[in-house]
Amino acid sequence: MSILNLLTANLSLAADLTLRDYAVTGFFAIASFLLFIFLQLLGAKLFVKINENGQIGPKVFVLVLFILGLTGTVFSCFIGNGEASLVLGFTAGLLIWTALCDIPQQMNWISPLSRKAVLVFLPMAILWTIGMLFLRDIPAAVFGATGYPLVVWGIQLARVRVISKWGPSSLAATILILFTAAIAGCSLALGIVHGTIFSGIIGGVIFAIATWSSLEIIWERGMAQKPWKSSLTKK
Repeated sequence: MSILNLLTANLSLAADLTLRDYAVTGFFAIASFLLFIFLQLLGAKLFVKINENGQIGPKVFVLVLFILGLTGTVFSCFIGNGEASLVLGFTAGLLIWTALCDIPQQMNWISPLSRKAVLVFLPMAILWTIGMLFLRDIPAAVFGATGYPLVVWGIQLARVRVISKWGPSSLAATILILFTAAIAGCSLALGIVHGTIFSGIIGGVIFAIATWSSLEIIWERGMAQKPWKSSLTKK
């Protein structure tokens, strides 16, 4: 079953759901959001500590995360429940993104948010979209694992391009915050309306990604400090 079918299946049955179904789904959506934010903060703190101990630590950390991400992607293809498989795929995508782009960017090994990176991102995003629409035999979990890095990469590229051209306090940056906030709200609402635990988790994760992107712009504006920024500036 394709990822589009998984995201839209059974929405017509929402009227048959009970208040308890919505409550359970909402609980898992909020829990997923809070867990995602916690893991982001924990990962940032852990990375700071590892980075303080030399160059070997980050390389080992990247390797471990990448292996875990690939393993999760493979295992997600063998899970019978489509939504559970997609959730594991998203989780694997988070690990892959952190290993291949997030940490290497922090270490200045690569520049995934530079202007040249747009020329790499656009073809990959087009190929991913075409594959999702037409390659029905590929498991949805694979599209989840590869789509997560692409979506996060695209959001961050848009943020960096907007801020570099117009500045963090510009109208364009404000519109971008409002746009990502709208995506966050819609994803959470759709996840709860779908009425399953896994749809709530997926909605919560997308909500967290969009919210985190909005926070990045707020941090760029200087309206608030990143929670780990003080640790980096003490050195």
